[in-house]
Formats: sequence, C-alpha cells, structure tokens
Amino acid sequence: MRSDLVQSVVTLLAIMNPVGTAPIFQNMVSPLARPRQRVAALWACVFIAAVLTGSALFGKLALDVFGISIDAFRSAGGIVLGLMGLNMLQGKHSDEHERLADEESIREHLLVPFAMPIVAGPGSITAVIVLASTHRSGAVPWMALWAVGVGTVATGLCLFLVLEVGRFITRDAQRIFTRFMGLILVAMGMQFLLTGAGGVLGLVQTQTP
Repeated sequence: MRSDLVQSVVTLLAIMNPVGTAPIFQNMVSPLARPRQRVAALWACVFIAAVLTGSALFGKLALDVFGISIDAFRSAGGIVLGLMGLNMLQGKHSDEHERLADEESIREHLLVPFAMPIVAGPGSITAVIVLASTHRSGAVPWMALWAVGVGTVATGLCLFLVLEVGRFITRDAQRIFTRFMGLILVAMGMQFLLTGAGGVLGLVQTQTP
C-alpha cells in the first residue's frame, strides 16, 4: 500500500513537472506587485487542485458523457499551448502584460493555460483518472487524492521559490526569457498535438477492418 502511494505520487510529480513550469508562472505574473504575485500563486494552486481533484472524482465520467477521448483532449491542449507560445515568441505576450497588467486578466491566464493544460494537462489528468480507477477504497479514490495533494503542495513551493528568485531578473532578461519560454510552449503544444493525433490515428487503424 505504501509503495503504491509513493509510486503514484512520484508518477504524478514527474508529469506535473513543478520545477519546469514555475518559470512560466513567474513570467505570467511579473507585472503584478510582489504581494499580489503571492496571491496569484495561491490561486494557481487552488485551480490546479480543483482540476485534478475533479478529474479524480468525475474525470472519466465527464469525458464519457461528452464523448471526448483523452487523445482529443490532449490535442486541444496542444493547440492552446502552441498559440500562446507563438504570441510569446512574437513579443505580444510581454506587450500585452505591460499594457493590461490587471489582476483579473492574469488570473484568467492562471486558469487557462497555466493550471490547465500546462500543469494539470492531459497527462496529469490521465494519470489521476487511472489512479482513481485502479486504487479505489470504496467510493473515494484516496490514492489519487493523496497524489494530487502532494503534487499541488510541491507545485506551490516551486511557485513561491521562483517568485523570490525572479525579483533579481531585469526587464530585458525577462523579455529574452519570455521568448525562450514561448519556444518551449510551442514545443510542448506540438508534442501534445502529435501524441493526441497519434492516439486517434492508432485507434482508427485498429477499428478499420
């Protein structure tokens, strides 16, 4: 039981990748004052926990109700990431932040695309759904919920840490970093899209007589 829990937590942490996604968050909230950045970090953790907890409890049911495969969900997430990454590569993301650095618009970006699909993406949601289906004690998938809790706390720690380090980064360095992260997001989006499309094509081939 304990080894299964450790394996579940490690698996979800590897997919969520809090160390790799924290710099993306820092870039998103850079226009805000320091106290509001901390509030934004808390909001991001709440969003992530809500998405993954909902996935553990109702994820498989929701996808089945709407007739959406996880591969289609992964492809859609890849398109969202790719479009955002292109804007960042062209400098539109930084310019928009400088003109419209209001907390409401930044909070919207924390939900989509940061909380979902960057952190709580198709991979994380799939892992949580599988954990909930495989390790279930009664009606409550405790194993999946524990993994979500640890993953959210680890992500929160990384977000607060990057905020403390980010104060030493100059504006020019932030612009360069924005374009670099834009390239990373485009690559992530392409990977999501190719993986999702590959899953769909593989399913079609197996169903073709």
